[in-house]
Amino acid sequence: MKTKHVLYLYLSLLLGYCTTEFTDYNFWAVYVLSTVIYWFVICAADYISVRCDLPILSTEKRIHSGKREVGGDIARTIAVILVPLVHFFGLTYYYSTEFTPEMIFPTAIRWLGVCAVPLFMIISGYFKVNAKISKKHYFAIIPLLFTHIFISCIRIWVDYKFHNIDVDASYIADKLLYFNYGWYIRLYIGMLFLMPFFNIAYKSIGDKWKKEVFILTLVGLNALGSLTFDVVPSSWLIFYVFGYYVIGCYLSEYRVNINPIFALMAFCGLLAVISVSTYLHCEGTVFDWNFIGYQANSGYSAMITVFLSMLIMVVCLNIDFKFRPLRYIFKAVSLVSLEMYLFSQMFDGFIYKEIIENNVPFMDSFNNIISLVGTCILLSFCASWIKKLIFIPGNVIKIFLSKKEGLEIEQK
Repeated sequence: MKTKHVLYLYLSLLLGYCTTEFTDYNFWAVYVLSTVIYWFVICAADYISVRCDLPILSTEKRIHSGKREVGGDIARTIAVILVPLVHFFGLTYYYSTEFTPEMIFPTAIRWLGVCAVPLFMIISGYFKVNAKISKKHYFAIIPLLFTHIFISCIRIWVDYKFHNIDVDASYIADKLLYFNYGWYIRLYIGMLFLMPFFNIAYKSIGDKWKKEVFILTLVGLNALGSLTFDVVPSSWLIFYVFGYYVIGCYLSEYRVNINPIFALMAFCGLLAVISVSTYLHCEGTVFDWNFIGYQANSGYSAMITVFLSMLIMVVCLNIDFKFRPLRYIFKAVSLVSLEMYLFSQMFDGFIYKEIIENNVPFMDSFNNIISLVGTCILLSFCASWIKKLIFIPGNVIKIFLSKKEGLEIEQK
């Protein structure tokens, strides 16, 4: 059995689990039978497509041009847009709203938003696959921390000035030392410490199929728990971080080819199935965090999130075009993605203030999702570039000193 057949099995288990929500027959009979049928149909479709010389999925060695890749900028842009999108649902009473048929479409958008963090992790693997145990790598933590401190100080002042929050030493410590404004930053610093070691492990594997087994193992450990009722224990959840990271490493080494039309159909189909089954599971009650995922990590490790995130990343990395104005837009967002992430929650405090204070019903807020989320994205983008421009002189000095140091080493 090839590694792609295991991937198809993962997908079949997800679809089989969702199928149980569409019928009142015996759960295990439906789950097992539908999983087998889905797996057989997907494998058969893959076999036929290969025989017809139109493979659904294929890989080849990726050739990097050495120039900036627009696909990476597009992926990072999508990831940073999804951050305020997923925050929208936490600020507009989605999770306390009773599920009715009108909640199906918002639920699909919510599952899409959950892909934000996984996408950032895959992007990290894609660009950090060659990171080594070196001062250069570990010193990258310093500007990351400085950005966190600078923006957090602004947010503390905003909380004091506009939200009448009592800012004392304990409050400042929570925000600066415990990263309450940006939990992902703390997680990412931990990833930075371990990246060189995972890179060594990944590159030492050798054969392509063994690397795929490595990925499937990591994904299985963090995503199968909820689909196997903890037979695969949920204690492995933290592996989702490096499951996504190693996927990024793989995509940096291999180009995964997938028909864009098929990818779009698969993406929309998965979102449709998952949103309808979530509605059926939660009908008459509120959102169940433990449906096909675990509340412990907000669904980041759920199998649906794995497939959606991989599809987004694969399609983005296969995009290339020469239209410079559009390339510059994606680059401009990509360059300040970290700052936008840190600023976004600050602007959420203003944008959603009336909604929170007046207990506005979720569907009323959802009707304005584009303007609400769009405003947050635009304000975060502008604030991030203002911050970027403020620190241009420092960056110029840093580049000058690094070049001077390199010249001195060369002369010696």
